[in-house]
Amino acid sequence: MQVPSALALKEKRAENRTIRRLGLAMGICAGLAVILTLDGPGLTVDEPLDVRPGRTYLAALWSQGFRFFDRHIVDRVFRDNAEHPPLGRWLLGIASTVAEPIEVLLKGPDPTGQYVLSGRLAPALAFAALVSLITRAAGRRWSAASGAAAGFALLAMPRVFAHAHLAALDTFLSFFWTWALLTAEKAIRSTRTVRAMSVAGAIWALALLIKIHAWLLLPIIGVWSLMRLPPRRAAAAVSAWAVVGVSGFVFGWPWLWYDFWARLQAYWGTGVLRASILVQYFGKVVVDRDVPWHYPWFYFAATVPLGLQLLGIVGLARAWRNRRDDPFPLLLAGTILVFLLLFSTRVPVYDGERLFLNVFPTWAMLIGLGFDWLWNHRYSSHRHRTVLLVFVLAQGYGLVSLHPFGLSYYNGLVGGLRGAERLGLELTYWNDPVDQTLLDRLAILAKPGATAALVPSLYPGQGILTTNRALARREIVLKDAEEAGRAEWLVLSRRTAYWRPEIRERLLRGHGTQVATRSRRGVWLSALWHFPKTSL
Repeated sequence: MQVPSALALKEKRAENRTIRRLGLAMGICAGLAVILTLDGPGLTVDEPLDVRPGRTYLAALWSQGFRFFDRHIVDRVFRDNAEHPPLGRWLLGIASTVAEPIEVLLKGPDPTGQYVLSGRLAPALAFAALVSLITRAAGRRWSAASGAAAGFALLAMPRVFAHAHLAALDTFLSFFWTWALLTAEKAIRSTRTVRAMSVAGAIWALALLIKIHAWLLLPIIGVWSLMRLPPRRAAAAVSAWAVVGVSGFVFGWPWLWYDFWARLQAYWGTGVLRASILVQYFGKVVVDRDVPWHYPWFYFAATVPLGLQLLGIVGLARAWRNRRDDPFPLLLAGTILVFLLLFSTRVPVYDGERLFLNVFPTWAMLIGLGFDWLWNHRYSSHRHRTVLLVFVLAQGYGLVSLHPFGLSYYNGLVGGLRGAERLGLELTYWNDPVDQTLLDRLAILAKPGATAALVPSLYPGQGILTTNRALARREIVLKDAEEAGRAEWLVLSRRTAYWRPEIRERLLRGHGTQVATRSRRGVWLSALWHFPKTSL
């Protein structure tokens, strides 16, 4: 066994120090990019539904102390939000409550009392940590160049960046899933595998406490450990990891402390026993269980800048070529494959890439690997590297040009947003184009107390929760879509699968006037319509 020289150790420490600093710098840049644009996207459907429970958790803990864990308090606090574990909502509630005074100081009191904008700070910080994590992981595995490319690739994915602005659970899952995966993989390589896997299990518990997706790490890590360790050692390591992870999951969710089996069964059923979502896909509207098998593959291919996809393919080719010397990239590719295959079945899938958003950090690492191969190729020159660097930086164009509506991004495979419109794909997420600019415009144009309705709306009171400060000052409170047939003003988001027939008919009648839109690349994403009272 060759002992590293003192000089080699010194160089390795210096390299690790450089990569740590690079990861920190990339994370800070990513965090600032999100935080400085937090108020860009409009309020989306799930945000109030995720922030409100978190604020309730915090208020109940503050008022009840240790009585928070009594059954009657647990039942009251968790009963209406038990479809997901609580960690993500705790983080949103903490951010919303802590940052509330700053939001009041800068913008005034929130008329809805939810302070969702403050809650958005938590996923912004999680995204910063995620970019830092994959930058350091790729950098340590391959090179500083691959780390920088991986971090930038994730930042330059418009949909991933846009999700980081939303006070929802998906960016949290991406961070904790990736952290748990990388920690477990590192533990399997450790000389003290069982002890390291026990620590990794605690990280897995955090991922489990975000969303049900994290359970898929169990078969992934189980198979990987069997590939990398002798059977007995693998069994011991995975057992330690699983015991710590599942114990942490149960301990962290008081809802499961009472009626454990019934509530656990109900939790496992949340992915099956739930209302169906309508999906528009290539001009057809279908329910989420009936989308074609290629839906996840298409959205994985079409929602990342094309140049980054090419680098990812180079990374995959290099991973396969070097699979004997470095099998780790195949683990990354395997986790992506698991999710794409899962959502190719009858499992409900909707909202484009959202339900498998956690695959994009691992894809970013493979993009970094492809970049590293081109950057350090034996024929590489200064000119070659300059061209490559410009090429990679140019992949951020979609991020900048579509902001704050990055959730409407499509790459060149479908001809961008205009091509998506021609093909009959969904052009928006959930009311994110109904932003402050559009609502402020309504406040300027409408008379005080005017009737206005939000279209579409998915639950009672969504219009009220979308009402912003400017509208509240004009005594205008948005109604839900049920009132769209009588309202003087319509606030439309182009999620047309949820437009009711009577709304379409009213727009086609010709009595109303489109007075404002929010558009990108010549495609309108949201609009204000005015209907004179004589036409009501």
